[in-house]
Amino acid sequence: MSSSADDSDGIKAEKPRRRHKKRTLTRTSSGESSTDTLPLQYRRKDRFGREDTPRRSKNVRSSTSTDEAPPQKRGTHVRSSSFVFDHPLVHHARESSYAVYLQSMDLARNTISELDLPASSWCGFFAFSMLLVTLGEVVKVNNAQKTPYMDEVFHVRQAQHYCVGNWTVWDEKITTLPGLYVLTALIARFAGFISSKPILHWCSIEKLRFVNLLMSVLVFLVMYTIFRKLSRRLKDEPGLGLQPIHRTCCMMNSLVVCCFPLLYFYNLLYYTDVGSTLFVLASYSCSIRNHHFKAAALGAISVLFRQTNIIWVGFTAGTVVIRDLEMLGYFNVREDFLSQFEIALEKILFRHFWRYMKLLVPYLVVITGFGVFVVVNGGIVVGDRAAHTPVLHFAQFFYFLLFVTAFGLPHMVQRLRYSHLTVLNYIFKPVHIVLFFASALLSLYYFRYEHPYLLADNRHYTFYVWRKILNRSPSTMYFLLPVCFYTFLNMTALLATVHSKFFCLLYFICCVVQIVPQQLLEFRYYLIPYLLYRLHVPQHSWVVLFLELCQYTLINLITVKVFLNKPFDWDNPDPMNPNPQRFMW
Repeated sequence: MSSSADDSDGIKAEKPRRRHKKRTLTRTSSGESSTDTLPLQYRRKDRFGREDTPRRSKNVRSSTSTDEAPPQKRGTHVRSSSFVFDHPLVHHARESSYAVYLQSMDLARNTISELDLPASSWCGFFAFSMLLVTLGEVVKVNNAQKTPYMDEVFHVRQAQHYCVGNWTVWDEKITTLPGLYVLTALIARFAGFISSKPILHWCSIEKLRFVNLLMSVLVFLVMYTIFRKLSRRLKDEPGLGLQPIHRTCCMMNSLVVCCFPLLYFYNLLYYTDVGSTLFVLASYSCSIRNHHFKAAALGAISVLFRQTNIIWVGFTAGTVVIRDLEMLGYFNVREDFLSQFEIALEKILFRHFWRYMKLLVPYLVVITGFGVFVVVNGGIVVGDRAAHTPVLHFAQFFYFLLFVTAFGLPHMVQRLRYSHLTVLNYIFKPVHIVLFFASALLSLYYFRYEHPYLLADNRHYTFYVWRKILNRSPSTMYFLLPVCFYTFLNMTALLATVHSKFFCLLYFICCVVQIVPQQLLEFRYYLIPYLLYRLHVPQHSWVVLFLELCQYTLINLITVKVFLNKPFDWDNPDPMNPNPQRFMW
């Protein structure tokens, strides 16, 4: 009796404990999924790593016994979380997400490999140190100037409207298209999506200034790709013996150019200059790698930051044809310029017309679209048109040459020992010298303007450059014309080390078209022309690079320190810009 009783008790104890050999989803009498039959990755575990029992439905009566399952109401069906994870759609979503992850990693890996960054540790340390220093400067500016300053008043207010979805609001004081504000709104919405903070938190003046810092990192990477691509196209120059430069030297060139005073200073504020520079250089970088649709799209975005960037879209399109003709060998250095021009015109118009039209279609679409905008808008400027009336200010080109002389001083000094070769090329062609000085005299005498903003605002350095140097006396600029002529010859000679005379001609034409219609003397208008010039003259000499870096670093230290520590007050401050006032470019 006792044995049979024990056997019956044992049978009763083992009856609800049914084991399933198949690793498939089964259900207990309560309707719950059995965790013993699930794959290991789907089993629930508690915080101590032990297998946890599945959660029970509120409709199921709990039982004190762990061996016997509680009764289930008739017609009820309880779906557990483990069953959801085992659904085929969930598996498909997991596989799709993993595939997207792998594609993203491949894209990042290909991008890094395409950048071809040097493996030198000291270059990375220097780049990271420069980023930390710039980050610290942005924090200092935020602590010293907690409110928007000068044009930031309009930019910040417009960006905050876009952040909250007020897309129809527009400030009439803004003269550029809303590219910066749309990009800022997208970044703010993304930051708000991945965080628990509201969108306006990411559109405060402190956060908006970090947008330019983020874009400055991208500017460095784009500059490096341009240096790497153009360095392979260097050809020997008589007396210089230039050869393609190493990756480390390209990276140092990029870091030095990123320290350019105007570009560096506007990394600390919320202005359109850094974004405009980024997309112009990115468009040109894609163009020299034969990604023309990407180049045209980035060029169109750059126009949304500043309308005059359409000129550099045309410049990029022109370089496509010039590079192709150079690769085909149609430009012989022994032939004169007129002969080369006739050959190029014949090849473009008669032999390879449809081929070049196919290459230029993306750029022509962007240029045509901008032309439609100008016709509909009634001009290039939006907003305050009275203060930005286009004029023929030919003196701007000679101001630009002096600007290149001042900021490219190490390069100009290096070229002194080769200047006799450059001058000898023109000494037997007096027509060139006569044309240059005659056009300079006529430009300075008949086409020289003084904008009211230049004379009324003493917060910009151009106010003091104009009063103390350029307009110190009526004859000051005339005495500086030989310096302009020397700079012009050296710029032409340095650009010719990488490209033909057609490229030099196209570059100077685009510079004139951009800066001559500007009545206001503003150094920011020279930013992209100078950077494109500097990118096409990669420096081999480490001594010159070190001197250029020291020059830029010294100027940056002075300008940032003056901005932070030397405020001043106006007697009658502008309500939009209350005291204190600060000096800036």
